[in-house]
Amino acid sequence: MHTRGVELPLPRRARPLLFDALPGLEANTPWRVLVHGPTGVERIDRTVSGLEGVEAWMKRDDLASPIYGGNKVRRYEFLLASAEARGCRRLVTAGGVASTQAMATALFGRALGFAVRMVLFDQPITRFAKQALLIDADAGAELIAGGNHLTTALRMVSALVRDRKDGNFLILPGAANPVANLGYVDAMLELAQQVEAGLLPRPDLIVLPTGSSGTLAALSLGAAWLGWDTEVVGVRITPWIATNRLTIGQIVRATDRHLHARDPARWRPQAGRVRWSLEPRALGPGYGHPTAEARAAIEEVRALTGAPGEVTYSAKALVGLRLVAAEPRHRGKTILLWNTLSTMRPEPGPTARSKVPPLLQWVLDAPEVA
Repeated sequence: MHTRGVELPLPRRARPLLFDALPGLEANTPWRVLVHGPTGVERIDRTVSGLEGVEAWMKRDDLASPIYGGNKVRRYEFLLASAEARGCRRLVTAGGVASTQAMATALFGRALGFAVRMVLFDQPITRFAKQALLIDADAGAELIAGGNHLTTALRMVSALVRDRKDGNFLILPGAANPVANLGYVDAMLELAQQVEAGLLPRPDLIVLPTGSSGTLAALSLGAAWLGWDTEVVGVRITPWIATNRLTIGQIVRATDRHLHARDPARWRPQAGRVRWSLEPRALGPGYGHPTAEARAAIEEVRALTGAPGEVTYSAKALVGLRLVAAEPRHRGKTILLWNTLSTMRPEPGPTARSKVPPLLQWVLDAPEVA
């Protein structure tokens, strides 16, 4: 449980609900506990403007772990367990300089004894981006300046093949593969238990920020398997080339096939039954670019969660929630905001800056756009 601004510890769960629902999955799926949960659900205060016509709730995955919260924790219970099972000793990934996935990889990699190597591409520089870079460096990750998307891809290949004898484990940006997505199919089962316990009504819509879209795909599959008619709405935080019906459809189908192959008796194909959509209006000029609405929402995120928001994920998610709530067809409906940005962030130590490589020092000196 969590009261705004005050952390209250949650117990670690013993096993994913998905293993009980799909026994065939457990036999060949590595898993290790990282999530402290179930994460709480809260009614969103009426003081948040623009939600007057709906009943709004929030799922507190920002508090999924005292190490670092957000939507990578559930994914890494499966993904990092797979790396351990393969005997890998180094995690290799890529992301923007403000990437939450990069932070999660650095922090959980350190906690589990992995070396971490990451290639970071340029994006608009914010206070959050500077803090993220310092956290990555302070966690001991090997940081490589990626530059633009093309040079980042080339440097990612180089980072992966170097020191292969150590057992490098690749985590693509967003970590949206079928194994990682199991974490959010499982999360829907957790939410169903909370609904059954009367902690909140069954949501008509679930709203969350989406880029690589594994969380969106997995939640929509979980809802379909439960027999819910809930629509999962992704507030797009990346350009259409990365986040569109084709890319998301591929993730849905791949995850659906993965589940069906491991327990065909209990998991019947769901890809044709999923209900999801994209809300594009909060994006602005592109990934990480602030908008006036997102800037204004930063302090509202703080009021909701106890930690300041930022313009890439949480603030745009709140903007998107307002846009969805304002649609006449949604009046009177129950909408759940799934909070995927960690409230728990370690404070970088006094030597963190000295650990940032020279080719990334410019980030710390750059003017902030938000």
